[in-house]
Amino acid sequence: MSDILHVSDTALLVAACRALETTRPHGLVCDPFAAQLAGERGMAMLRALPQPEIMCFGVGIRTRFLDDLVTDMARKVAAVLCIGSGLDTRPWRLDLPPDLRWIEADFPAMLDYKAGMMAPHQPKCRLERLPADVTDPAARSALFRAAGNAPALMITEGLLMYLPAETVEALAVEPAPVSGIRHWLMDVMSREAARRVGMSVIQSIQNLRAESRLEGEEILAIVNRTGWTPVERRTYATDAIAAAPERIKEFMASRPAPEQMPPPLPDDPSGIYLFARA
Repeated sequence: MSDILHVSDTALLVAACRALETTRPHGLVCDPFAAQLAGERGMAMLRALPQPEIMCFGVGIRTRFLDDLVTDMARKVAAVLCIGSGLDTRPWRLDLPPDLRWIEADFPAMLDYKAGMMAPHQPKCRLERLPADVTDPAARSALFRAAGNAPALMITEGLLMYLPAETVEALAVEPAPVSGIRHWLMDVMSREAARRVGMSVIQSIQNLRAESRLEGEEILAIVNRTGWTPVERRTYATDAIAAAPERIKEFMASRPAPEQMPPPLPDDPSGIYLFARA
């Protein structure tokens, strides 16, 4: 029950992290839907990790940063294309414009599971769902065209680290000619940061990554090379302290000894990036 066998399983794991953060007095996330979405399997996968507290903290701060940037961008675009949407609940829990188009794209089984779980709840914007395997060129083209020609934001939360290099490059170059996607919100983690927090030794997650996978530095190099310009950045190494000081104190008090988990480097690029292109 606790085995992570498919990349879609990570959506259950991430929802479990959001559920636990929601229960904390100084939690980084308030997601009333996360526990139900994660279910027993998601919680079991989280408990089976060697350092679940680190995973919860990482998902929590990533979610907090993305929430802030999504809330701001939602008033500047007509549509949001969330690729690899998993069990994201922003259309239900964030203050979004009611006329905003929010397009969730993921594997059919994930979309069906989530639709069933969230059926009793009304999203705050115009929600659409499109089944797609983002590694398939035809499916990608359909997604970009579905976003339309009006100003749009593309989100790839927790996704790029699993994809083949050619798919990351395609996400960088293919939207512009056929859609109004001019902003891209993503998260990246450097090779060194992954090593320091123990992500690189969670074999069940590493097994899900494509053979030609990229690390954070390589992803940023592709994005910058293909015409995207960073307009906002939230780093895990420095901005997390200002974002939630009380939660940071709790985490620092409970984290492993320094020799087990060295502190992040001040200039590490890991974090959340909002890119724009002309």
